[in-house]
Amino acid sequence: MGINSFFQILVPKDKKFYPSFKQAAANLVDVSEVLIQLMKSEVWEEKVKLISKIKELEKKGDDITHAMFDMLNSSFITPFDREDIHDLISSIDDVVDYINGSAQRYLLYKPQTS
Repeated sequence: MGINSFFQILVPKDKKFYPSFKQAAANLVDVSEVLIQLMKSEVWEEKVKLISKIKELEKKGDDITHAMFDMLNSSFITPFDREDIHDLISSIDDVVDYINGSAQRYLLYKPQTS
């Protein structure tokens, strides 16, 4: 058994984190696109539907984040630092949460264009 074979054992073969990162990033893009549609829309009823869509996507993002935390807690060896994985997925989720918060405030204050 050579040194490379030994290190191959230590390197995780399971790439289960990467698809979840892609899901979280894709969800962030989707939420951002709905926010852009919300700001461009001129019909209040459509805006309400878009705000509710943002809320749904935010819940989806929370589910992805919680699944990632579960994977992180159940994995002995991770592809990179555990703290970095936690920080990255938390940051993606925070941005989605901020967009949702902005949409909810938009619904609350009902700004008018002049």
